Amino acid sequence: MSVEIRTIASQEEANQVAALAKEIWTQHYEPLIGLDQVNYMIEKFQSGSCIYRDISQNGYTYYVAEDGDKMIGYCAVHPEEDKTFLSKIYVHKDYRGQRIARRFVELVCGKANARGDRYVYLTVNKENAGSIAAYEAMGFCKVKSICTDIGSGYVMDDYVMQRDL
Repeated sequence: MSVEIRTIASQEEANQVAALAKEIWTQHYEPLIGLDQVNYMIEKFQSGSCIYRDISQNGYTYYVAEDGDKMIGYCAVHPEEDKTFLSKIYVHKDYRGQRIARRFVELVCGKANARGDRYVYLTVNKENAGSIAAYEAMGFCKVKSICTDIGSGYVMDDYVMQRDL
């Protein structure tokens, strides 16, 4: 396996990421938050149009991991004043445990460090024990607990985790 990581920029690539997001989210998050909320969040945050808007208008950078011509994971980052928000990081279930998420995190932390940021932070569902453990193994620590209303009666009940640079 030779995994390459690159940025995306086009609407077509955003649509490809959205298709991967739907597959990952349905498989991984349905047991945690239920199918109705998964579908709502995919439409609100992970659709091709949302991803492309984030890239073209909102200052996000999206990275994809590819094994040959197959897209197998993605992450999104948004630089802020003295920190970077790791907004999304997802790897297809068939490729988990192969250090792809770690490669994304090291890439993001390297770029944030070069910008002079103090830290990188992310949010993670409090019930997502596997991801929390993975983030802790990559140097992130829980810094607070948040519950965010995302509309239509849904909330994101998350930890904020941070990795100092």
